[in-house]
Amino acid sequence: MEVDISDEEYVIQRAKSALKTDPLSAKAWMITAKTLYPNNFGVQFEAYCIEKNAGHVKEAAKCFSDLIGKFQQQPELWKEIENVTLALRAESDTNDAEKQFLCEMFKHISSDVQHKLLLCTADHCEDTMEHCRLLLLLLQRFPTAISSYGSRLVDTLISAEKHSHDGNFPLNAYRKLLVCELLPLLATENAKVDLSSKLLQKLLYKAVEFYFCYLGLSPGTTQDGESKIEDPWRRLFSVIEFIGKQLEWEPYLVNFSNNWNKESYWQRIVSYYQARMGNVDDKQLFFCASIFFFHCLHEYALSLTPESSPGQPQNTFILVEAFIDPTLPSPATEPKSKKRKGDDYMSPYISVERPELKNIHGNFLMAVNCWDLFESSEHFQREFYMFNSYLKLETWFTSFVIDYAIYKGKYEDAVQYLHKIKDTNLLLRKNINIAGILYVKENYRSCFEHILLAIPLLPNNNVGSLSNALVVGGSQRHLHYLPLTYTSVLQYFIKILIRCIKENMAKHIYSELAIGHILTLVQLDWPQEEEFVPPLMDEIQQHGSFNYVLFQNYIINVDILEEITYLWTNQGGRITLDIIPHMGQRRIGTRGADKGAKEEIKQIIKRQVARSNENVNELLIRFITHERELIFKSLM
Repeated sequence: MEVDISDEEYVIQRAKSALKTDPLSAKAWMITAKTLYPNNFGVQFEAYCIEKNAGHVKEAAKCFSDLIGKFQQQPELWKEIENVTLALRAESDTNDAEKQFLCEMFKHISSDVQHKLLLCTADHCEDTMEHCRLLLLLLQRFPTAISSYGSRLVDTLISAEKHSHDGNFPLNAYRKLLVCELLPLLATENAKVDLSSKLLQKLLYKAVEFYFCYLGLSPGTTQDGESKIEDPWRRLFSVIEFIGKQLEWEPYLVNFSNNWNKESYWQRIVSYYQARMGNVDDKQLFFCASIFFFHCLHEYALSLTPESSPGQPQNTFILVEAFIDPTLPSPATEPKSKKRKGDDYMSPYISVERPELKNIHGNFLMAVNCWDLFESSEHFQREFYMFNSYLKLETWFTSFVIDYAIYKGKYEDAVQYLHKIKDTNLLLRKNINIAGILYVKENYRSCFEHILLAIPLLPNNNVGSLSNALVVGGSQRHLHYLPLTYTSVLQYFIKILIRCIKENMAKHIYSELAIGHILTLVQLDWPQEEEFVPPLMDEIQQHGSFNYVLFQNYIINVDILEEITYLWTNQGGRITLDIIPHMGQRRIGTRGADKGAKEEIKQIIKRQVARSNENVNELLIRFITHERELIFKSLM
């Protein structure tokens, strides 16, 4: 049955049928069709499809160029143009053969046609986001077009963000396109774009707000769920460098080249500040110092929770008041040439658990330098308050402000900040810091109250180990970065409590209760706390007796038991040792005639020695929680 078809359709049909068996014949038919019907879209488009399906890149590119030149209004062509632009945006997708072919074909189209294709597609697009993406693609492919369309795209993205439903959240798709894609393009070496100072400053704040939200420094959310941004600080520094140049800021203040480091950059800020001492109303100084401050602060926060070894729990460190022993040699400190400007001999010595954690200390001191600069003038304080209000950063740097107050010895400020903490995840840190401060202020009973509040919060899922760095020699004030592990925090509390009781003993002539408590507590960190014992033994020997009702419950350290037993012998001074409960008026010593009681004391000592392998952590937790009233009594 014959069906009437047009001449054009006949030629196309012959070309298609010949394609399977005789490609050369098919090509001849298509050349004939294209020559006979140059203005027929169906013929010309079919010619393109045949070349595309045959995988002929150059021929397909030529056909596609002809189509764009003659048939821009055809829906079928627009669909194919959309496929091309979609492929260009996903050029790295090597798993899609068609996309790869279209990208390769695009390369063989003349630059004039490429430019026309992208611009027409952008103008033709009704969806704002798609329009912006296509215009961005045009600028990426044709940097010379940046001067013509760059500022137009900036305005479009700012306006689109303002009117979008998630425009109030910095991490939205329009802002990401503006900050992560367009601004780096505008910053390229040969790009020329004319933006007003007001718009440049607006872009600067938008970029800072975006990256700070992404980094978690300030609150924000995203609706587009796009992939991870590589090296956000480096990207932000590039934006600052570009906009700083446009605003004619000092090049050395906005230069964050690959070899910059925090120490050298801080010296740049100091030099700039000193050269303009009379002019504190300086936007570029404040802005650059603020960005640098938050960079140091972000690195400080990250260094406080370093990556852990495989299979090990992650540790978090907090800055605490630590301890000194004047009988030990002073720790090695930085030589004078390495000390930072503003440091003096009154600054506290800061220790870390291991040398590889020294960066915690360095990041903190850099942030302290910046904070001191902000505190140096009312103008900077006011500027920082406005900056903070805009970016909503207060909750993020609260932790630093606490550490800063502790570092500077501003204990009332530190306690005030700590009392504001409501987050249950931070309650352990809150009580640790307050306990340390109250110890320094010699408020021993309140200090112990906060230790009691913290004990139930100890992290049972992270046991940790004892530290060797909580006590240093010399007389310089000592701060330490304490890991929030079960053992380390307990050790810190025990050291505080020993010193609270010991220092409070000066109020009393002789306190057997206090001596017994200290002998119990030093067992955790034995022999590090061994130096506390000899003076106590001297006191017991001089007094001639030792009565401690909790002896059998908690004293199990062999060395301590040997010392006490020796004092009980004839050679040690024959002290009266009252460690048998419920003895009433019966005080037993070698002076007494009750040989049965003497034997009982020997058996008690043996039983205590037999317990020497018990878990001392659990023993002292039990001591602190069960004997709180007797401990309070020794702090009166």
